[in-house]
Amino acid sequence: MAFGSVDFTTRGKVLQSKAQVGTKLNFTKLAIGDGELGSQSILELTDLKSKKLDIPISNIKVLTGGIASIGGTFTNQDIDTGFYWRELGLYATDPDLGEILYCYGNAGALAEYIPSSGGSQILEKFVAIETIIGNAINVSATINQSLVYATIEDIENHNINPVAHPELINQIKNLSSPYVIPEGSDIPIQDRVKGKMYFKVTSRQSGGSSNGIIKVSPNMGIEIKE
Repeated sequence: MAFGSVDFTTRGKVLQSKAQVGTKLNFTKLAIGDGELGSQSILELTDLKSKKLDIPISNIKVLTGGIASIGGTFTNQDIDTGFYWRELGLYATDPDLGEILYCYGNAGALAEYIPSSGGSQILEKFVAIETIIGNAINVSATINQSLVYATIEDIENHNINPVAHPELINQIKNLSSPYVIPEGSDIPIQDRVKGKMYFKVTSRQSGGSSNGIIKVSPNMGIEIKE
């Protein structure tokens, strides 16, 4: 699926100008449809030509260069009749007009067929629009939290975060370090950490060296570091 460009409507341009001087820029939803643009100017549009589905926003990122990425996921579960997905729109709230069509794209002949829910194909797609926000400093989106999922990028960033899950990291460190129970003492079974190795010193044997090695058995040595 390819959209040559996603462009401002007239109302979107006006709202974007307001945002440059402090008006809140709040995106409300995405939408898709099968309408053909023909010779009509995108500037004139106030809605999709033939809307088929509203898409709740689940992701917003303010990027560099005065750009924001707004995304959401849709499925074909609630689609009764298949259609050719040509239109993509992003909506926002204008303080004077209410909800407006902020920007719009049309794939034309490159439209993708979206099957109905009655067939064997279950479809789920993530859609994102990168749009101009300029120097707007108050940018937000109406997000349905029940639809928020971690992306692959989110998970990869989490995995390399050194402060993620500190308690779990400490547990892993504890499990990987065996504990030597000194001679004459003990740790009750119920107090031991599951999965951790414990070595109990039951007697000392001379190993013929003074390198700080205690012989737990004739064939195994444990170095004790105070």
